[in-house]
Amino acid sequence: MRPHATGWSNKKMAKFAKISGAICAAVLVGCNISDPPPFDPVGIQTSERERSREVESRPKRPLPTTLESPFLITNNANTPAPSTMPTTGPALEADAILQLSLQEITHRAVASNLDVKVAGYQPAIDETRVTEAQANFDPTFFQNLQASRQDQQNGFGFGTSNAHTISSQTGLRQNLESGGQIEIRNDVSWTEPRTFTTIFADPTNGVKQHKVAREQFWTNDLILDVTQPLMRNLGNEINRARITVARNNQRISVLDFRKQLETTTSTVERTYWQLVAAVAEVKITEDLLQRTIDTADVLYKRRGQDVTRVQLSQANASIESRRATLIRAKAHVRDLSDQLKQLMNDPDLPVSSGTLILPANAPLEEPVRFDLKDQIDTALENRLELGQQQYKIDTQDITLKVAKNNLLPRLDAVGTIDIQGLDQDFGSALSNEVGNKNFTASLGLQFEIPIGNREARSIYRRAQLQRQQSIDQYRALIEQISLDVKTALREVDTTWEEMVATRQARFAATDELLAIEQRQEGGEALTPTFVQLKLDTQERFAQARTSEVEATSNYNIAISQLELKKGTLLRYNNIVMQEDNLPGSYRVK
Repeated sequence: MRPHATGWSNKKMAKFAKISGAICAAVLVGCNISDPPPFDPVGIQTSERERSREVESRPKRPLPTTLESPFLITNNANTPAPSTMPTTGPALEADAILQLSLQEITHRAVASNLDVKVAGYQPAIDETRVTEAQANFDPTFFQNLQASRQDQQNGFGFGTSNAHTISSQTGLRQNLESGGQIEIRNDVSWTEPRTFTTIFADPTNGVKQHKVAREQFWTNDLILDVTQPLMRNLGNEINRARITVARNNQRISVLDFRKQLETTTSTVERTYWQLVAAVAEVKITEDLLQRTIDTADVLYKRRGQDVTRVQLSQANASIESRRATLIRAKAHVRDLSDQLKQLMNDPDLPVSSGTLILPANAPLEEPVRFDLKDQIDTALENRLELGQQQYKIDTQDITLKVAKNNLLPRLDAVGTIDIQGLDQDFGSALSNEVGNKNFTASLGLQFEIPIGNREARSIYRRAQLQRQQSIDQYRALIEQISLDVKTALREVDTTWEEMVATRQARFAATDELLAIEQRQEGGEALTPTFVQLKLDTQERFAQARTSEVEATSNYNIAISQLELKKGTLLRYNNIVMQEDNLPGSYRVK
């Protein structure tokens, strides 16, 4: 729009542009924030895609259509050879093996696990909310610019006045922790009256008009406004409540991060000891299969003497069944290895890589004695859920105080000091202001209260109930923690007793198998009953060994679970995490 279309001169436009330019510059400075790098989904996938080439695809054998075994009695003179060689899947030694200790896997998981990293963002996110709440008390710079044109006819058509005005307000405003607000600003206005017309009645000549041209003038006001609550919203604690609540939430998220650390560490330990057991089970199953093959070989060599097709069929059935068991056992080892890689999230060991992780630690086989009272005392001092609930109770205490304060009527003290300068040019107006020739001061009170005050009363009652709810939840947590510790301690004792019993069972199964072998060496006939007894005894011996391995693995898992239920699992694994102290009234003495 052109200047002359509104009656604005180039001089006026220049004044307006100069002031608005200062505002735009301030806005641009505040918006100068760099953008994060773009999200690259394909680049993130590169590692898994590339390392997956390490795993070769093996051709699958065709399904058999008939029984094939080197241990068969047929009508032909020669025993037919199998069309496909029997297999129990790829051997563990065929993979690239990396042996790692539990401590190394745990520390890699703590450093790189993506679930831990994701949980680690939340404390930082909540910390920004603390800063956001604190920023409520930061001073605010403001500047307002306004241009106006006035065409006004005075009452009843007795006069008109026209003027152009440009005004600006510049200052600082700050909320006070006491609940009040202070504002200091400088108001500048430039006014250019165009004409002032007065219409009056002349007794001689009738109605006449009198036009008066006026000069431009400047006004400059330095104003201080102060508002301070005297009842509702009075006090630092009430007005800093948002900061306290935000800080408690941030501390709760830190404990959530610790919870994820504990969960990941616990999962690593469980998976590691399961892997130890799985590797042992592979060796046990391999030994069982070899014993069965050796038995079949003895039977085959004695075919036509005291061995018939029945005994060889018994051996063949056991061989194939145990081959299938071994295939599953090897796959279980590889599954657990991949689970550990996923838990570590180590960029050098992606899940898709062909590296097979095997354990380097032997399981603990020593009895560990725990006292129930000591364990419960430790849990009540260290469980993160209690710390989180204490922060929630502290938040409810703050909320209750704010709600109680809101029951009060609103009574605010307001005060204003205004020093004004007025003249035809800006310098003179400023000098006039400094000379303190025009001074205004005011002080007043503002009062209000809702009739019935039902909203505030309802909020206060809700805050009381929520606080009591949090306290009862704290009591419930204590009971739950005691139950968790007692159950976990019982599991430690139970698995130890299982270890003792399963070891005795292994000794008994070893003696049983030895007795069967001694009977065979003593020349006992290899009847179908005896052959089945020997095969079953081999199976029971392998099961006894497997049960002992599983009991040992469960014992080590139970110890780590007890540490988890006590809240000391990180310390148990030499993981140090710095945490804030609990609110003063809840600190354990």
